[in-house]
Amino acid sequence: MEQKDMYTIEELYGELGITLTELSKRTGVSDVTLAKIRDGQSARRSTVNSLLHAFSEIYNIRLSTENVKGIIIRDKLARRQEQERLAENIPIPSNTTSLIDSTSQEGTAQNRPTMAKKSTSSSTSAKKSKDSGLPEGAILATDFARNHGVARETFRDHMLIGLGAGTVYGEELDPVMAVKDHVDYSERPKPGRPREKERYLTADQQRQALEFWRRHKVAFEPCDRLECWCHSLD
Repeated sequence: MEQKDMYTIEELYGELGITLTELSKRTGVSDVTLAKIRDGQSARRSTVNSLLHAFSEIYNIRLSTENVKGIIIRDKLARRQEQERLAENIPIPSNTTSLIDSTSQEGTAQNRPTMAKKSTSSSTSAKKSKDSGLPEGAILATDFARNHGVARETFRDHMLIGLGAGTVYGEELDPVMAVKDHVDYSERPKPGRPREKERYLTADQQRQALEFWRRHKVAFEPCDRLECWCHSLD
């Protein structure tokens, strides 16, 4: 690609000589999320940084949000306000930025509507957990990964193999090296298939999984469950 002062996200995708699946492997970002960014939808800054880093290596050009147009960084507060308005059937203002810059409106958006939304979401989550037979607040590992834009196979490796130096959890311990850092999980017999098992995460294990991703710089997205730890971890 020709060296120039400014690029667009459209041309970076358009000149790409690999598939989205291959790009997903390079970035650790799901192909669905990559397609959304290509189509002009917002994404977390960490996700965008992972994508631009991959593009920089592919094109041998130093790329960042400073010289690439068409990238929208998702703002947590703006996204949460949008979710709350959808839940309350309140029209979303065209100028989201003005809501973020206004101290009084910011306080209102974070206090009264958020509490109401969390209460409703928690009740729904508890009902779903009861219907699924999982402990209250628990979620299947496959659903947790999908909700945060992480490939199911990738998250499975995070649980069963881990990342970093050391031996694999559950295998024979190395006398010198410690066990790899990994995501803790719970298991139960799969409904209707008692000889098979399925993995799930308790509320505390979900928090630990998110902290694991952050420690190892694994790109992930905030989910739509407002009671999830991804909305409160700093």
